[in-house]
Amino acid sequence: MKKLFLILAAAVVLPSLAFAQAYGEKSRPDSAGDIVFADGTATAWREGFTLTEEQKKAAVAVIFYAGTECSNDSEYRVLGVGLAQNQSGLAWCESGANAYEVNITTIQCKASGSAGAFTFTGDLDGSDNLSQIGACLAMHGWVDDTADAEKYPAFHYAKNYAGQADSRVAGTPFAEGWYLPTVAELFQIWKNREGGDAASALCGGDVFGDGVYWSSSQYAPYVEDAYGLDFGYGVWYAAYKGLTPEYDDYLAVCAVRDFTERTDFSGGTPANVAPNKTMTVRENLKLRSGEDTSTQVLAVMSAGAKVRILELGKAETIDGIPSNWVKVEIISGNDRNGNKLKSGMTGWCYGGYLR
Repeated sequence: MKKLFLILAAAVVLPSLAFAQAYGEKSRPDSAGDIVFADGTATAWREGFTLTEEQKKAAVAVIFYAGTECSNDSEYRVLGVGLAQNQSGLAWCESGANAYEVNITTIQCKASGSAGAFTFTGDLDGSDNLSQIGACLAMHGWVDDTADAEKYPAFHYAKNYAGQADSRVAGTPFAEGWYLPTVAELFQIWKNREGGDAASALCGGDVFGDGVYWSSSQYAPYVEDAYGLDFGYGVWYAAYKGLTPEYDDYLAVCAVRDFTERTDFSGGTPANVAPNKTMTVRENLKLRSGEDTSTQVLAVMSAGAKVRILELGKAETIDGIPSNWVKVEIISGNDRNGNKLKSGMTGWCYGGYLR
């Protein structure tokens, strides 16, 4: 049933996934304000610019940042925000969630400076923050309940963005990899809000306006608080994690994704995977004993883990992403529970989730 739903959704959003002609002017997105299309190409938004109806239907995101300020390891990142949002409000986590009264130090992102001119230190990249919450709970001996979407609604809205109404990414190569941004990433969206909102509106997407949005960042001084950002004034504030629409001050939710590497739709081996190349894990990724999803799981590498490619395996398309299985050697990083991976350990993983 799920596969049927994705196929039907793709048919509604796009006339075909056999992209006969590129939708965008660029081969890949590289600058704030770029509109990203389902074929991986992009077009820069500018005043007076128009799109065809076909291009509007194929648009999936707007780039809000390109640089290293939103990276935990100084890597260059190109980040985009989805065209759909939840503007009716969701809780960061429910009061019954195990993380509600826990200060998760690994996802703290401290803001310094004044309104509209903040700088940030700490956890700048939110792509693994939900798994970091789970690792923190496990480390303290508490049950990891982060897989429960009802307990962590804001996080799961972003994680399951492809299943949200009007997301447009179901059945495309961009169905995976979405997450709730840190306050540092959210601030970059605010800095580029005028062009970003105009580009999203041109595609028929939602706009930020003067709304207030959740980040995935823990507010250090109070265990029950997380950072939110007010787009009307460009200021952050601490909000109770359990705030919902029943309160006067509820927070909206957006989903972001890393578009640094362009997906290759032409088949064959994508340019990003090659023997002897050192690469970074994008999200929780299973290290297996062989080049197939049926083989034994040796470890689950968390986002940010470093690996060196030893050899290329068979080509395959998984979750709409064409790539190769690769045999890798672990250089550094943690597993999904926050434990250090064994350096030098080897195994197979799918190259589509490396960057």
